Amino acid sequence: RGLQTSALLWRNPALLSAGDQRSQYPGHLFLIDPANGLLLAPPMKITPPGEKPGESRHFKAYRSIPNSDFEGLAADPTAENRLYAITEDKVPWISVLRLEKSGGKTTVNLESLTQVRFPENLQPWDGNKNFRLEGIALGGEPGKAYLAYERAVDDMPRILEISLAGLGEKDTVSARDLEISFDTVTRRPDKKRSLLNINDIQFLRRDNRSWLIALARDQERILLIDLEKARVVRWVDLDLREPGGGKIYWVSPEGIAIDREGGRLWIINDPDSVSGNYRRRGAKKADGMYALYAPLLFEMKLALLFPSATGRKP
Repeated sequence: RGLQTSALLWRNPALLSAGDQRSQYPGHLFLIDPANGLLLAPPMKITPPGEKPGESRHFKAYRSIPNSDFEGLAADPTAENRLYAITEDKVPWISVLRLEKSGGKTTVNLESLTQVRFPENLQPWDGNKNFRLEGIALGGEPGKAYLAYERAVDDMPRILEISLAGLGEKDTVSARDLEISFDTVTRRPDKKRSLLNINDIQFLRRDNRSWLIALARDQERILLIDLEKARVVRWVDLDLREPGGGKIYWVSPEGIAIDREGGRLWIINDPDSVSGNYRRRGAKKADGMYALYAPLLFEMKLALLFPSATGRKP
């Protein structure tokens, strides 16, 4: 099924993505050269520790699942080569990963697993557990992480917050709903049937404000969430094309990464073709790179999200 990329993270000079549960490489990380979209190394397996007495029950559960559904990545700003990752389907875990280099090879060690406990009344859309955790972002208050909950039963996404303090010693961690308002977000005129969901988030401090930049997969939009106002204040409609400029029937953008110093933003898609929907617009079935489930990597200027920086409306 190809890489089936989900999540995206900028770690200069490369990008990291993850293989989700339908990937040919579930539970792996992919190191990507943003200049040409090529993998810089073979897929790197997320490896749990060897079984031992008294270990966390979550390690046993993880080993029993052949395709844990990794959906979000974030870098720990206080520890080099330490990452946080989240899973969506089956068990909603937040995990601590450590990248270690030896002999020119990078290994990804799974250091801890903690189950995320959702607010009592929060239920996924259509009762489907595959509409839960889709993104993680750090960078606001120290020791806190923002989580993107894709879509709830009321057709709206949620932004949750958890504490990272002592995470490795905890069996569960409770998530708090930040009650971000999405009420002002209208449907795209050209995608009137698309519901609102969030499939990745990044934190950004800009214009003396704290922002979450959220990727809405089905609407193919970037939402700008003002954390101080606790609401979406604007959004940008995306026109995501194949390298030759042709239109795509179902893009499915699922990961977003930011290079703050370089002023760049990347988006990666999940070439999900359960219904044969990843193909050129107008084509009856996938061919070429579409048939190989090859992901697409998009790049844009970060300033395009902020009209004050360009003098233009989004």
